[in-house]
Amino acid sequence: MRKFDTLRLLLGDQLDIQHQWFNQTNDGVCYVLAQLRQETDYALHHIQKVCAFFSAMEQFSGQLQTKGHHVRYLTLNDTKADASLDALIIRLCHEHQVKRFEYQQPDEYRLHKQLQTLELPKHIEINCVD
Repeated sequence: MRKFDTLRLLLGDQLDIQHQWFNQTNDGVCYVLAQLRQETDYALHHIQKVCAFFSAMEQFSGQLQTKGHHVRYLTLNDTKADASLDALIIRLCHEHQVKRFEYQQPDEYRLHKQLQTLELPKHIEINCVD
């Protein structure tokens, strides 16, 4: 697995190509967009809503790749062994040997609290941007 300095998480409602993160490419940064059971199961959602979010995430990952960014787009099959978002982040930080994990402030309180209490190894810096 390729080594990166920074892993940046993008949630399904944060697909804004105008965000400052995407102004320049950086060979040391990898963006992660992931389909997770945690996000489909926490409340009852219409299947079309879930499919629309996943499709938008996949299309956005392609748009980022076209602009020259490093992206990992993970499907439900790719994340089925990850019990939660925390487990996925920990696994990816380990796989890519990152020094920094960054995420955009979630709109949802549930995710805000989950990411705020995320515990990574001490050598990995965690940054939240608004």
